Amino acid sequence: MTLSRRERLRENTREEIKTIARKHMQEQGTAAISLRAIARDMGLTVTALYRYYPSHDELVTALIVDAFNALADTMEQADSSQPRESYGNRLMAVMLAYREWAMQNPADFQLIYGNPIPGYHAPREITVPAVIRGFRVVVGILAEAMANGELKPSADYQHLPPHVSAHMIEIIKHYGYNISLEPMYLGVSGWVKMHGMIMLELFHHTPAVVGDPEEFYRFEITNIVKTAGLTLK
Repeated sequence: MTLSRRERLRENTREEIKTIARKHMQEQGTAAISLRAIARDMGLTVTALYRYYPSHDELVTALIVDAFNALADTMEQADSSQPRESYGNRLMAVMLAYREWAMQNPADFQLIYGNPIPGYHAPREITVPAVIRGFRVVVGILAEAMANGELKPSADYQHLPPHVSAHMIEIIKHYGYNISLEPMYLGVSGWVKMHGMIMLELFHHTPAVVGDPEEFYRFEITNIVKTAGLTLK
């Protein structure tokens, strides 16, 4: 569908607003998102800005959805760069791409995973589909590997606490993941570990301890892949 000139101008202005909001986040943190400050930088009145984003929360939501979708795009591209049957390599590529995106977009990463913005509550019906996109890449690889007899986690990963397994099963059903419990659990377990390493690196906690955070991250996720019983070629 071709947009009219007026629609294109409106969309360009909305994108400019988000670009300036990201600049403010980079300089002052996620809590610095302010329609008044953005309007001042653009030479607009706050009232004029409301025509594009009626509220602060709507702008924040748009930024969050953009960030999750951009991260999911990166993960999907990393997955497609590897041979389909090389499950270990696919998972490794995705996890490396996850960190690389976070390092290149620290403000966006902290917006979606860092400190909450005071007073803001994400509308789940809008943000969750974007969240699921990226996670589907990881659990999809694990589910494919399991279906083809390649996923062989150790016995320690096969007996979950009852409340944890019941909750994850409900998540699988509710969001239509179409996978069994094992890939979901392994996906969450791996995500928690790699996410923790990335957040510590972004806040400059790990360099003094590990020397080279990137090398440390690669080593650790290699072990995560191997623990799942997957091979790297």
